[in-house]
Amino acid sequence: MVTKKQIEEYQRTEHRFFEDAPHISASRMSDILNKVHRYETTLHRINENDCNGHPRMKIEHRDGKTYRFEVEDIAWAKRDEKKEASIQKKVQDIADELKFQVQFNGDPRGGAIQFVLPSKKSNSWNNEVWGIFW
Repeated sequence: MVTKKQIEEYQRTEHRFFEDAPHISASRMSDILNKVHRYETTLHRINENDCNGHPRMKIEHRDGKTYRFEVEDIAWAKRDEKKEASIQKKVQDIADELKFQVQFNGDPRGGAIQFVLPSKKSNSWNNEVWGIFW
């Protein structure tokens, strides 16, 4: 479900990106914003996984008792690392097309993708970046 606030933030971002990248067509901009939002969501989830670990439930039976505990799933962590590198390259390619700079935030408390716009406009507490927050 999309909220009114999310729609407004998307429209603000679209408007700002059009002003800072006038060489991009409307249909291409829509495609770019949809991809960036999808990448943001995935990177945010990967950041949460990095913060919380990649827990996998392990069950052992010893002395007639069942023990359940969590262990780090190394294969899952490696998949996330590979996916993160792939997405960051795709976002960097988009930023190059828009002629923006991009920063990646590994902290799950903020936006995972932050663009530095030519106009230096901001939509976050950090007065230098434009985050993808919808």
